[in-house]
Amino acid sequence: MDYRQARTLLGDKAIIGVTCHASRHLAMLAGDAGADYVAFGAFSTPKPKTQRTTEPDILTWWQEVMEPPCVAIGGITPENGDIGRRRADFLAVSGGVWQHPRGRLPPCRT
Repeated sequence: MDYRQARTLLGDKAIIGVTCHASRHLAMLAGDAGADYVAFGAFSTPKPKTQRTTEPDILTWWQEVMEPPCVAIGGITPENGDIGRRRADFLAVSGGVWQHPRGRLPPCRT
């Protein structure tokens, strides 16, 4: 489903983001269409996945040219969470939490 279909279905009050993988073109289309945020990734993939990873500089590029926030998604763990230093507004860390070797609580504690 594209952004406009989601907006029509969910209405103006819904927060709708668009996953753009590593595509600047998709991100620009989503931002121009009015997406509340865009997501880029995956930034690392567990073996044996062969999915291509996204270069972190796409986050800096986005912040320089567009207003909506961006999310780094895919393979973000406590070990590589410094991806946020490359100007992601948010990190999607579900794998780093749910697949942590010591269980789901240790990475959540500060």
